[in-house]
This record gives sequence, C-alpha cells and structure tokens, in this order.
Amino acid sequence: MNNVLTIGNKAIGKGQPPFIIAEAGANTNSSIDLALSLVEKAKDAGADAIKFQTFKANILSTKKAPKFWVDTMDEWENDVKPYGYQYDEYKLLDGLSARDYKMIKKKCDELDIVFFSTPFDFDSVDLLEEIGVPLYKIASADITYYDLLRYVGNKKKPIILSTGASTLDEVKEAVRVIKDTGNNRIALLQCTLHYPCKHNEVHINAMKTLKNEFQDCVIGLSDHSLGILAPIVAVANGAQIIEKHFTIDKTLDKSSDHFMSVDTDELRDMVRNIKIIPDMLGNPVKQPDPSEELARLYARRSVTTTKKINKGELLTEENTICRRSETGISPVHYRDVLLKRAKVDIEEEYPLEWDMLE
Repeated sequence: MNNVLTIGNKAIGKGQPPFIIAEAGANTNSSIDLALSLVEKAKDAGADAIKFQTFKANILSTKKAPKFWVDTMDEWENDVKPYGYQYDEYKLLDGLSARDYKMIKKKCDELDIVFFSTPFDFDSVDLLEEIGVPLYKIASADITYYDLLRYVGNKKKPIILSTGASTLDEVKEAVRVIKDTGNNRIALLQCTLHYPCKHNEVHINAMKTLKNEFQDCVIGLSDHSLGILAPIVAVANGAQIIEKHFTIDKTLDKSSDHFMSVDTDELRDMVRNIKIIPDMLGNPVKQPDPSEELARLYARRSVTTTKKINKGELLTEENTICRRSETGISPVHYRDVLLKRAKVDIEEEYPLEWDMLE
C-alpha cells in the first residue's frame, strides 16, 4: 500500500505534514504581474504550493453554458440564483501565454514553492508538460471526462483529483480510468462544487469514506467555504492535502473567485493553525504528559493532619483530611489510614507517610 506521494523534495501523505495548496486558479485576471504577486504572497504566507487553472474559454464551454456560481458576496448572502454565462467570465481569464506560465514557473522555482495547474484541455496539458510541472490537478467537473483523465494519467505524474458533485461510484470509475494508464500516484480531495459553500455543505466526514475505499490514495480537502475553519477541521480529521482558493485582493473584479477566496493574512493564519495540529493531536496513548509532573505531585490531594497528632494517637476523620499539600499518602488509601496509630509525633497540616504509621 503506497499512500505517500513525492513531489520534488516534498512528501505528501501518511506521516507527513499536511501539504497546503494556495489555489490561485483564475484569480490572475490574465495578468502576469498579478500572477507573480500571487506566487510571492502565497510563499510569504507559508503555502507549500500554488496552483493555477490553464484553459481556453472557447474549448472549456459553449457561449450559452449557464453559470453555476454567483458573482458577489451580496448575491450569495441574499441567495440570488446564478445568472449569466460561463464563457463571458472565462474569456476574461484565459489570457496568460506560454511565456507567462514559464515566468510563473521560474518565480516558483526561485522561491521554492511548488508550481502546478489544472488543465482543462489537451493543449493545456501539453503546455504544462513542456513547462515541467511535477504534478497535475483534475477539476471536480472533469471527473467524468475520461479522455482527459487518460491523457493526464499517461504523463505518469502524481494526480490530485477533486471529487465535488460526484457519487462514490463515479470516483471509483475515475480512479480506475487513471490506474488503467499505469499511473497509481493519485490523491483524492473531498470537495463541494458550490461557490461558496456553507459550513453544513463541506462534508468533511466524507474523507473517511474515501480513506476506507481508496487505501492506496492520499486523501484531503478542496475547500470552497468561507474562512479558514474547514481546512483546520479537515486536517484535525486526517486530511493530508488542503487546497484553498487564494487572492491578494477580495475586491478585484473579472474572476468571481476573488470574493470567496482567502487573502494573504487569512492564508497565513490557516497555515499557522494547520501546522500546529499534528503536535496538538499528540500521543494516542492515554498517559500523563511530562509537563504534568508537578501537577501530579501538587494538584492531587494527600492525606494530611488537621491538628498535631501525638505518638500512639489514633488517626480518625477528625484529625485527618484529604487536601492538596506536599506529597504524601494518596487519598486512594484514606480508608486504610484511618484507625492506624501514629508511630511518631506529627505536626499540624503535615502530609502523612506510611512510615509514620503503625
């Protein structure tokens, strides 16, 4: 069973730190300057990788394919139904050239952040292959586009497959199609293909099903909810990959993703919180932590005297009590202490030891 992927000098999977992807997507607005700024800010925030989307509008959709997302926070908050056509937005966002992508890859290499992208057509795969991406992402919406799955699978590089809007059988079939190319280097991301999705639509527990059904795959979350809570909860529940939409300015136009993405400060907070989770989860064995040594000594009660007890005097509930003190006989044994006699004189408020009793 191989559920660890190697990307350059980074390992992803069991026993490894969570791999955090800043999903720049189409938030470049077709601007190379904005794309390079996204790279720099993602690195500054601590992301392991930055991912883009590579497509041509006229290949991705017809001119009358309806949108399935809203454009603004106000529309989302007021439950406005999506309107307009996908093509009209995509044609504003597909303007990066092959030269631009090479510049982005060069910047990522200089900053030591992994560069990759989601191709939506065969020419885009060829472009990314020429640039030298170390892995590929397949979008949820293309989980049934088997020709693209085969084309990417044949590149024999790791594939991260999102599973939004999919049934388990559809995921199984997509994985089979990829594996039939001889490529077993697959990660699966739980995803809800709704922008943005509500907290009760994230379904982090679905990762458990993916883990059980695909034990040789790395499992994670592609999150489309607002804020940073879902990725943190997902990592606490075993996610090894987190993908989160990222922008440097939520007020930018052209791409509807800007308003629902995290900005640099939020991404930094998300990364910081995620990276402390493995330490926080700690040891599954129930035992005292070394830091609790003093608490075990001084926070627990001991059997102590309430007044001075003379040698030979009987120990009773009137002259003893269980309370915090210096170390002494545990209150577990309090009933064994009663009706014993003092072997020596014992001062008031003194913790009892067995060698004081007879």
